[in-house]
Amino acid sequence: MKEKQLIDFFLEEAEEHILKLEQGFLELEKNPNDISGVGELFRSAHTLKGSAALVKLNVISEVAHIMEDILEDIRDSKKEVNSALVDWLLQSLDIIKGLISDAISGKPEKKELLQQVKDALHKALQKKEKRKIITSTEQEITEQKKVFHKEDIESIANFVRVHMDNIEKMMAQIGELTILKNYLISESKGIFKLRDEIEYAGKRLMKEIEGFTTKYAYSLPDKISYVDELLEEFRELEFDRYDELNMFARKLQEVTNDITEALKGLTTFVAGFGEHIKRLERITLELRELVSEARMMEIGRLFQRFTRTIRDLSIQHGKKVKLIVKGTDIRIDRVLYDRLFDPLLHLIRNAIAHGIESPDERLKKGKPKEGRIALVAKREGNSVIIDVGDDGRGINLKQVYNKAVEMGIIKAGEKVSKGRLLNCLFFPGFSTTTSAGSLSGRGIGLDVVKGVINEMNGTIDVATTLNKGTIFRIKLPLTLIIVNVIKFKTGGLEFVVPSTLIQELIEVESQILNTPEPEISLRGKIIKLIELAKVFNIRPEKREKKVAAIVFNLMPGLEIAIIVDAILGQEDTVIRPLGAFLEGLHCYAGVSISADGKLMPVINPSAIIDMSKRIYDEIPTKLQKHKEEKEKPYVLVVDDSLSVRKYVEQVLLQHGYKCLTATNGLEALNLLYEHPIGLVITDLEMPVMHGYELLREMQRRKILEIIPAVVLTSRGWEKHKQKAASLGASDYIVKPVDTRRLIQTVKKYINLQLI
Repeated sequence: MKEKQLIDFFLEEAEEHILKLEQGFLELEKNPNDISGVGELFRSAHTLKGSAALVKLNVISEVAHIMEDILEDIRDSKKEVNSALVDWLLQSLDIIKGLISDAISGKPEKKELLQQVKDALHKALQKKEKRKIITSTEQEITEQKKVFHKEDIESIANFVRVHMDNIEKMMAQIGELTILKNYLISESKGIFKLRDEIEYAGKRLMKEIEGFTTKYAYSLPDKISYVDELLEEFRELEFDRYDELNMFARKLQEVTNDITEALKGLTTFVAGFGEHIKRLERITLELRELVSEARMMEIGRLFQRFTRTIRDLSIQHGKKVKLIVKGTDIRIDRVLYDRLFDPLLHLIRNAIAHGIESPDERLKKGKPKEGRIALVAKREGNSVIIDVGDDGRGINLKQVYNKAVEMGIIKAGEKVSKGRLLNCLFFPGFSTTTSAGSLSGRGIGLDVVKGVINEMNGTIDVATTLNKGTIFRIKLPLTLIIVNVIKFKTGGLEFVVPSTLIQELIEVESQILNTPEPEISLRGKIIKLIELAKVFNIRPEKREKKVAAIVFNLMPGLEIAIIVDAILGQEDTVIRPLGAFLEGLHCYAGVSISADGKLMPVINPSAIIDMSKRIYDEIPTKLQKHKEEKEKPYVLVVDDSLSVRKYVEQVLLQHGYKCLTATNGLEALNLLYEHPIGLVITDLEMPVMHGYELLREMQRRKILEIIPAVVLTSRGWEKHKQKAASLGASDYIVKPVDTRRLIQTVKKYINLQLI
């Protein structure tokens, strides 16, 4: 075998043994008197030694050999386990990791590290070791642990190593097969349609032919000239006679029979073709699952990699932390396995730095000294859910609010939901820590985590309770190669989005999109509507009364629906990365290949939200511009009563004010962005959008900070006044209209010098 292939096999095998050794050493540290698992650790060190020697990584082989000797002494009760010896084992393992990293990079081995390992071992053994007299029975047990059972050997013979590159190539071919399968399914629809058309045309033709044949097959013309003298002695009823018309009718009958048989054959063929397509689809799916399974890895191996990290960080910060893992048998794609390490590491570091309290602080709160960090995995359909939780102090939402105000993410005094506050944690540079340390506080981390998760077509959610703890939930597809997507069209262009990100598909009234910042209420939640055509600055197709929308629930406080022209369906497809040249286009998560061979961009919903914010954030700026330019302001009168609108308009015009009118709140919102409005006078009871809804929208969109609103209504009860005031109304006038009071109120809010 080529040397490179041998090294690749060694690296894959070494990863397994290093994980096993590290986990075993940490277990020894917790339970130094339990050496029942040391025999397995000894075999891992022995295998690592031999494999490294085979590929001429001699320093790794020697370090593993020394480690093997120590483990053998522990197994045989010649050395007892203590903290100094465990530290040496872990440090030696770190040296092996570094040497392997150098080997991957093509660097030569650092031979001086071998002496460093020996010196460190000498110091660790300075502490007096307790020796035991080994009985013959113990010796027999020890010898038995050195060999494999026959069943183990037979089990091992059922496995063969396959290089990861070969699995990747197989997956690529399966991807091409999936695209071909999609193409055949698409084309088969056309075949079935053509079959139906031929059958319909054939039935019409046969009906006409049958009618013609029935009429002329045995008919005799009025005048028949017999040229065959042999038949002259027979009458018409005694012997059939045929002319050219009769012969033509009979030929048509024969052709009809042939067409009928051909149509039956075509129908049988198309039916069989359809069954073959279904079988191809089933085989493709099974083959994909089998090869995908070959590149799947148990997530427990990934979780184990953080055992050492948590140990070191807890020691560094003087905290006691226990790692709890669940769902370790859940298998995920190797690509996800590799890319998940950094995001999970960020979350674990944050948990230790911000979440877990010091032992003294935990005791004061009635908690055990030892904090807990949990890594939990579970499968949900074609997705995997990973929870990273701690039982620490939780997230202080008040601090988050103050920091968000300081950064300008939200406005001082603005009422925001818990979900929106937690969403602020993922803004670039957001941190509530005043000083930066080695773990966190530098304003990086969660935004990076979110970015990596989004690139993997996943979502991240967070839940927290003060003094109880925090949970970050990551949802990812099981594989990134072949993904089920929803196809849709906007502005004549076709796009796709992974179905794992979608909550549901709905239709909304198109008139809602006429508002500056449209939204709908869906099962008690306010869903923000984003027009994809507007974000991409393309012209949407002609809209009907209702338009299609894709609802996403990326995390609490971030419920959105993207408005599209049409939903085209769904299919399994291959998603390819954009490549280095287009990597800056964050609104796309890659590109897919459709059944007919077209390239369709894969939408990244989180990036679309970020792009849309720039559009909607311009709205208050536009209103402020009207004010700063000192254009003559209008008084906007909003009332569904024509007589009231006309009366108030006439009064205002007589006193030198410009006036605009609207019949409901929705019309008023549109006018607010089209004209320089200085004051809004609104009724409460109106169709489409009543006065309270108008006030709420003006308050939510920060319009009331620029344009005051006055309520003019027949409802004079105190609770109505309090409700209006809570929604930001500056004044309240009760009908019937008092002209003097009306003008005084208008003067209060509009400077006549601007008129």
